[in-house]
Amino acid sequence: MFKHSAEAFVCVAHSNCITEGLCARAQKYCRSIRRLEHGKLLNFDDARAIVRPTDKGLHFRVEAQDLVMFCGIRTLLQGSLSAITTFPDAGIEWHPAGGVSSGANLNSQATPL
Repeated sequence: MFKHSAEAFVCVAHSNCITEGLCARAQKYCRSIRRLEHGKLLNFDDARAIVRPTDKGLHFRVEAQDLVMFCGIRTLLQGSLSAITTFPDAGIEWHPAGGVSSGANLNSQATPL
């Protein structure tokens, strides 16, 4: 179970392409990137980010044990997104994550890239 978790949604066009761009930029900072049924799982040891493209944009979920890693991953995602595309809002509004994500479910649906 992760100590810190937050979610955000950003309206962007071409969310599948932007997801690929985010993963390419984050690749050198994370341990692995796995394909999920509906998105990508970026593994950072004791933290992870889940990026899910939708018809209207991107849904992010960041979970971490350590507050510094938690903030760092959020910053990495925001900075990468800003470098790839423009989006309507001045920034990403993060909210406490609703519900508990199951690591077992994520791992069972994940396939290595």
